[in-house]
Amino acid sequence: MLTNKQLHTVEEGLSFADFIDQWEKKNALPMTGLDPVARRYRFYSKYNIERQRQVEALWRPSAGFRAAVENTPAGIWLFITDDWCVDSAYSLPLIQWGAQQRPDVELRILMKDDHPDIMDLFLTQGKRSIPKWVGLGRGGEVMFSWGPQPDAIRAIRQALMDGGVEGRLVSQTTVEWYANEGWLEVDKELTTILSQI
Repeated sequence: MLTNKQLHTVEEGLSFADFIDQWEKKNALPMTGLDPVARRYRFYSKYNIERQRQVEALWRPSAGFRAAVENTPAGIWLFITDDWCVDSAYSLPLIQWGAQQRPDVELRILMKDDHPDIMDLFLTQGKRSIPKWVGLGRGGEVMFSWGPQPDAIRAIRQALMDGGVEGRLVSQTTVEWYANEGWLEVDKELTTILSQI
């Protein structure tokens, strides 16, 4: 359950359109003067907006996802993320589509590092992993929580890390998995989450 203050923060969060606008404006800024880490994250951000647009162009919601969205309770869908997050690029388009189908469901987006008190309510194995998708009732009660990625890619990533594979290759494998229609696994998991409410 969120406090009244936390719920107000969520309600004042970014709309999808405002999130995209903020993202595009940031990517249009020159990279001159950025340190190597900031430069790398800007590149991630630029690639991710292209990835998100690819999903928007290619994905068609499954019958199960459509039905689950139709039957989900009204409320607020909170999406906690950042523009450099590859998992977000492949899941947010599906969540945005779902919210668009329901005038009584409001999608609000919070940036992970700007709201640590809310992020800390939805940790994954004690970590601030993103994205996190949370369904909230109008009183701040939590109806569901999902993220940061489908179980299938989480298992692949864990096996690679357990095997000592370097981080760059783990990231590359993740991107390749999603690019090979990994968003269909996102569709399945979101359908399950909504169907269980």
